[in-house]
This record gives sequence, C-alpha cells and structure tokens, in this order.
Amino acid sequence: MKKRLTLLVCGALFGVSVSAQSNQTGSKNPKPTPASAPSLHLSVYEQAMQASDASTAILALNYYLAERGTQSVYADTLAMLYMQQNAFAQSYYWANLRLEQTPQNDNLAELKGLALDKLQQPKEAISVFEKLFAKTKNPYHGYKLMEMQYGIKRLQECLATAEATERLTFKPEFLMTYSFGEQVGRTYLQAGVHNIHALALYDLDRKQEARQFFQKALALDSSFALAKQNLEALNQMEAAKAAPAVAPVSKQAPTASPANKPN
Repeated sequence: MKKRLTLLVCGALFGVSVSAQSNQTGSKNPKPTPASAPSLHLSVYEQAMQASDASTAILALNYYLAERGTQSVYADTLAMLYMQQNAFAQSYYWANLRLEQTPQNDNLAELKGLALDKLQQPKEAISVFEKLFAKTKNPYHGYKLMEMQYGIKRLQECLATAEATERLTFKPEFLMTYSFGEQVGRTYLQAGVHNIHALALYDLDRKQEARQFFQKALALDSSFALAKQNLEALNQMEAAKAAPAVAPVSKQAPTASPANKPN
C-alpha cells in the first residue's frame, strides 16, 4: 500500500488579501456612492460603520434596500458585510441576486464563489472561479481556484491552474494570511501558490518535483510555516523509506508524524 502523507494547505481566509488589487472585495470599510436622496437608513449605516458595529450596519442596509429596491451598490456592500461576518448563506443570496442584475461584476462573482466554498459546495465554487480566473488573470483568483481544486483532489486541474498562475506577475505587496494550528501567519501569495503546487505534485507521486516547489516557496519566505513543515515531513518520510529495516524496539509512533489535515 502506498504510504500517504497528509500535508498542510494554506488555509485561505476571507481577508486573504492581495492588497494591490484595485477590485479586491475584502475592503474593511466599503464606501459605495451614496444615493442622491438622503436616507435615515444610510445615516445609520454610516454611523454604525464608524463605530465598527457591523450588525447595525447590516440591519440599516436591509431597511434601506427594502425601501429603495435592490438595484443599488449598497446591495453589493451588504453581500460583503455578510461575508465579513461569516454569514455565508446571506452573502451568497445578495451576491447572486446582484449578479443577475450586473453579471459582469467581478467583485460579486468573487463573493459568490467564496460563499459557495464556505457553504461546502466546492464544485459550484470551482465553476465560479474558473470563469473568474479566465477573465481576470488575477493571481489571487488563481490561488483560490487551485486551493479548491486541490481540496477535492482534482489534481491535474490544480497543476494546470498552478502553472497558469505562476506565469502571472506577482508584486511584493501581494500577500495572504493562512492558518497554522491555532496561529495565523502571513506570507507572499506566490509562496502560497508554490505550496499548493507542491501538494498536488506530491499526491501524484512526483515527490522530487514537489520538493522543488516547497523549496521555491521557502526561497520567497523562509518563515513560511506550512511550506517548512511540509518539506520537513517529506524529507523525513523519504529518509525513513531509504533507511535499512530494523526490528522494532517499541510500539511508539515514528518520529516523522503526518502534518495536520487541510482546513
């Protein structure tokens, strides 16, 4: 039986940010263009946002949209706020509704795909991000698509997306956050892409190529905890495989323990 190694994937959080993107949907304090007529609901919304009161801001926008109709950029803002509050079903509802009205809106498509992923509908999320990445050629969209493809073991598709993403231009300010046990780390987006590329290669039994991509990730960021642990685990398992067989002296677990499961 083939001995498998469960390696660590970058756990992309919403708020995983490519800060140089001009259309990034994770803005912490979105400010769409106000409607021409004054509204008490919008005043409450603005006040709530200044006080970092997301629940009141969401309530105010719901009242505003009930009063003025859903064909408003404030519906986009509401979808974003719901996502930030981990209300994924509500975020999906508003993003999908607005996409019916503005189908070319990349921000809304990204929100819809992220919500579907969080709602455990990976195939539907992949379909959204395939179209989005083909359109935008945005490294962040490529990374998210890779992550989703790897998550359901569409390994050949993941490799193809990795290769397409790695041909794009990455800037130093393209950063992402990732979860590592109870901790949260931050690294270059390109390093995250290399890490998942390596994972897909490993699962396809192309271990030497996988090692090279773990090393590429660490060359960009030597403190990247996921890539570092993945490479160490790979090296330990390869060393154990090459070592001569000896009689066991105890029933203790081997030194090289598998990494945590992907998020």
